[in-house]
Amino acid sequence: MMAGGKSKRLGLNKLLLNVCGLPLVWIAFLKYKRVCSNLKVAISKNMMSDLTFLKFLDAEIIETPGMGYSEDVSYLLNRFKEPVLLLSADSVYLKADQIKYFLSITKGQSMSAAVKLNDKIVYVGMNYAVPGCDRDIIILFKDKLLSYSINVIDDLEVFKKWLWQNGCYSLLQ
Repeated sequence: MMAGGKSKRLGLNKLLLNVCGLPLVWIAFLKYKRVCSNLKVAISKNMMSDLTFLKFLDAEIIETPGMGYSEDVSYLLNRFKEPVLLLSADSVYLKADQIKYFLSITKGQSMSAAVKLNDKIVYVGMNYAVPGCDRDIIILFKDKLLSYSINVIDDLEVFKKWLWQNGCYSLLQ
């Protein structure tokens, strides 16, 4: 699980937002742990002090350089020397069955999940990275909700409204 962003656009650490009484990153960890038995949390040195509480959940934390997403992915691929599933901690609308489907179609090729929105490809925070593979296949999902994440205050308001309509349990599905 990638949890190392700087949250510059929102102006606060969105992973620590209180959602249903828990930090958003905690909810993401619980959801992803159900799908990924060997889940690790990649946290940049920029965020390490804010997110070390994940150790109480028995999370295996890996400190990344924090120079950017691509650099952190390269770091993880060099460290593990095998394919890695990357799930963004702020992909709040991503569901376990979508992750399982994505994993079921991997064939040794790097892939990125996306949706098509107004003739644009929008990535959804789920990638399968293979060492030495410099191009990836885009796997399109139909669920337009996946194109949204919490980056600015308006996104947060949309998320709160969605949460009110769907309930806290929907975050763990």
